[in-house]
Amino acid sequence: MQKFQEKLNRSLMVCQDRYESAKLQQKGGAMNDMVACADDAIQDSIKMLPLLANKLKSSFGIKDNGSF
Repeated sequence: MQKFQEKLNRSLMVCQDRYESAKLQQKGGAMNDMVACADDAIQDSIKMLPLLANKLKSSFGIKDNGSF
């Protein structure tokens, strides 16, 4: 779980860094780009949740009943 959180945090930090750079360069649409970047990072993390859930179930010895 910690690795999952760290990966999401790093991805969001990259988005924030890109936003700050775009602001310094006075590029238009910087906020929209940051929102899109954050959305992509979040969507990628959501895709990993079933795998994470399976790993947690396995580590706790919970049998998978086929649903998540």
